[in-house]
Amino acid sequence: MRIPDNTELIAASDHISTRHHLTLSILWFAINFQNAALLPIVLPVQILLFVAPGAIGNAQQATFLGWLATLGAIIALFIPALAGALSDRTTGPWGKRRPYIAFGAVLLLVGASMLAVPRNVLFLLGGLLLFQLGNTITTGGYQGLLPDQVPTAQRGEASGYIGLMTILGNAGSLGLAAVLLGQITASSANADAIRHGAAFYYTITGFILAACALITVFGVHEVPLDPASLPPRTARRWSFMGAWLEPWHHPNFRWVFLTRASVIMGLTLFLTFIEYYFASVAHIPNFVQETAALALLALLGAATTALILGFVSDRIGRVWLVCGATACMALAALAFVILPSFPLWPLGLLFGLGYGAYTSVDWALAVDVLPSRESAGKDMGIWQIASNLPAILAPLAGSAAIGLASLTGDTAVGYRAVFALAVLSLVGGAVFILKVRDDIAIREQRVAAAHTTSAPRRDIAHGWRLASGTGAGSARGFLRFWPIWERIMLRLYPTQPIPGATANIFRIHLGRYTGAAIDLPDGTHIAPGDGIGELHLNNRLVAGIITRRSFSLDLLRLPRSDLRALARWLADPMNAPEIRAIYGYSLLGPIGARLGFTLRPRRLTLLVRLDRFFMIGLLALYNPRGPNRLAQGTTYHTYPVEMWMSRDELLRRYGD
Repeated sequence: MRIPDNTELIAASDHISTRHHLTLSILWFAINFQNAALLPIVLPVQILLFVAPGAIGNAQQATFLGWLATLGAIIALFIPALAGALSDRTTGPWGKRRPYIAFGAVLLLVGASMLAVPRNVLFLLGGLLLFQLGNTITTGGYQGLLPDQVPTAQRGEASGYIGLMTILGNAGSLGLAAVLLGQITASSANADAIRHGAAFYYTITGFILAACALITVFGVHEVPLDPASLPPRTARRWSFMGAWLEPWHHPNFRWVFLTRASVIMGLTLFLTFIEYYFASVAHIPNFVQETAALALLALLGAATTALILGFVSDRIGRVWLVCGATACMALAALAFVILPSFPLWPLGLLFGLGYGAYTSVDWALAVDVLPSRESAGKDMGIWQIASNLPAILAPLAGSAAIGLASLTGDTAVGYRAVFALAVLSLVGGAVFILKVRDDIAIREQRVAAAHTTSAPRRDIAHGWRLASGTGAGSARGFLRFWPIWERIMLRLYPTQPIPGATANIFRIHLGRYTGAAIDLPDGTHIAPGDGIGELHLNNRLVAGIITRRSFSLDLLRLPRSDLRALARWLADPMNAPEIRAIYGYSLLGPIGARLGFTLRPRRLTLLVRLDRFFMIGLLALYNPRGPNRLAQGTTYHTYPVEMWMSRDELLRRYGD
């Protein structure tokens, strides 16, 4: 029986503070502060300077707005996924995500400066495309940062903060646009007032964006990605291509994608054309202020639900919250189709209640169904397509409907058709979300939340109570035998430090393989009698690391450091030339896979059951929570697996 490396490397991450939540989510405020009023208010007003001057909300302007929004959205369709995928593999002292946030913010500010003083239609178009490019690069890096930093049990809470920042940004943006451009009316579309108001809008929002980007870049700490953890270039090209298809193999991801696409389609149809609707169909003189008032009413309703429901979703699940939220938005939009004279304030509040509930859980639901945390940037970028694709299709569909209706001389019918499409899209979102298996997300949250006092506990055998008081290397009860047996095994299978290692989290025993012959994925054949290096954790060292606040990061970083030292030592053919592979036997198979080991399960025999019993006892012995740790997480119900890495693979992954 071998000494296992069985102190758990990954548990739930540390609980992050309110200050950390705010630092992580502040950039969402700035992005929405700059973007929210752009499509419904600022760009439609700027178009009045160049397209069919003298009229407001006619078919030509609506068509041009639709094409302008579509062209801006096309450039944003794949950029977030591409930026996210690149950030997943970016190494350097600034971390994976922050370089993209900083570079995108610079481009965004340059585009905003062009939009502030458009000399003609082409200048307006160029500024919008550059603005969108910077916005999507920033978003691609930023939305990958959040899954890296937020513990599973706090996803709903983080999503609530994101929703709150989104709502505050939207409210600030729409309020600012109403103040700066509110004097533009159906009877008074003064060109100088439009230019001055738009210029002030882009200047103020640009300043806020720059400040919040600096807070994010310098206020968030990222652990740089270890280049040794990346696959080789040939494998990387294969995995990079195949990775784009990987999320679509997961039904939950597909249904969440369709839900978001449907909801954003409905929102975009509604928000893109509502200002022109007020001007040309409802014949409201102060149509800019009316649009802003409706939006602010909606945001008032949203503010009452956003943060609270984010916390609640961590406990009750997210599917039914999303379903109810989209139903509220659909009901409010339906009133514009069948009851156009209905008072605006209840519709705005109802729409806002649904919008706030949706934004409070939208991000958390997406992270729940990500196939892999290692490719979070790329997968969140693919998920972002669910926002950008409707931004292309909705303006095209809306402008086509209004254009066709204008040919019959009844533009009002076209606007009502647009709002009817919005209702159908929102209803579709409410239906699609019911296909998501929310129990998977809830179960994952409960496993990660096992480190909190309110987390559910797993049933363990009552016999472990006889070891009460054990923990942090101090044995009580029947576990007093474990340190004795550990010392006996060390005498029989002596280990040594890895030469040149600084972390010393691993020790190694050089020996001969005694099992059946095996073939490793790189073609290395291991036969009985071949030399192997057995890796063992320094359990007492790990027990001390667990007490640190940064233990979850240290216990990923330190093994890689030792593996690099081992690779440097074995790179010299004079050192242990007989060693063909390194080997471990552990309960922590998923962690070994992340380090590059090949996993080989063993047939369930009496010896394997005894190994498992001994390893679980060591977990209770060296963990500060002692036997109480066994009631949390999934290790108690796990069986050990073999973990293999050939000498060549070690040198390829971790060598210089």
